[in-house]
Amino acid sequence: MKICESLNLYIKYLAYEKNLSGSSVNSYKKDIKQFIDYLIKETGKEDDTDTCHISLINFRKFLKFIDVSRYSKNTMIRKYSSLKGFFKFLENNGIIENSLSQYILPPKKDAHLFSFLSRAEISKMLDCIDTSATKGIRDRALIEFIYSTGARVSEVENLKNADINIDKNEARVLGKGKKRRNVYLNSHAVYWLKEYNRHKCGPHVFNSSLKNDAIINKYKPYDSNKEQAVFLNRFGKKLSARSIRSIVVKYVKLARIDKKISPHSIRHTFATHLLQEGAGIREIQELLGHEDIATTQIYTHLNIKKIKQEYEKYHPRAK
Repeated sequence: MKICESLNLYIKYLAYEKNLSGSSVNSYKKDIKQFIDYLIKETGKEDDTDTCHISLINFRKFLKFIDVSRYSKNTMIRKYSSLKGFFKFLENNGIIENSLSQYILPPKKDAHLFSFLSRAEISKMLDCIDTSATKGIRDRALIEFIYSTGARVSEVENLKNADINIDKNEARVLGKGKKRRNVYLNSHAVYWLKEYNRHKCGPHVFNSSLKNDAIINKYKPYDSNKEQAVFLNRFGKKLSARSIRSIVVKYVKLARIDKKISPHSIRHTFATHLLQEGAGIREIQELLGHEDIATTQIYTHLNIKKIKQEYEKYHPRAK
């Protein structure tokens, strides 16, 4: 079997059996295609080579090539992971006999603390949003939703009216691997979602003042259009992940918060505040939609650091 045919089989496996998102599948495909292009160039064959001819020597030469290509550590880790998964698939399906995957040992990630907001900072950020127009109400509802649910930016982007049960203070998001989970809305998120829905009347009034009676009186039930995206841009289309990031960054700057904050940072803020208030790590795992508890445990490390800081601050003999 030609190696490009093997890649196509693997891509179908990722998309239809592993249920990975389109962006994840494309990342894997790009990394593996880089290896295939290198292999064709290295072997001097202009046509596609047979998958069974892949050798450990070819593989090690490619690793040396990417090691000296000045990629960031995170990019290197992703490329190693892409190739390991590809070779494991080929081995498990008898397409290659060589056990190449066992020789792939990705570099370790650097330990780092993520950015998150304190309670005072998240309040300051929310309070600086001008809600005298529909656009501001949308932005307030958007950030309140992320902080209330801990949803990923992709989950927020693809959220539809049908996914929100405003009466039960719940929403259902589509997470990684196309897995759905319930998330919960606090009273602030519910209030601003209702306000946004009241004034979400189309692109021609998107930036209008709320003093306009035509907007105020145009009330409609929350799920009036179940298949419509919840958060819309000025053209009445769903708000993109890029736009959501821009909105968050805008209000971080307006609040004069000197931190690098993204929508994912608000997700971290959600989890950190839950843990600090006594929520269990298993419950936080479920709320965040983490498949592996180890992914969630980074928050316990953060809390231990905070506890130590509090100890050193208040214990009379700590210094």
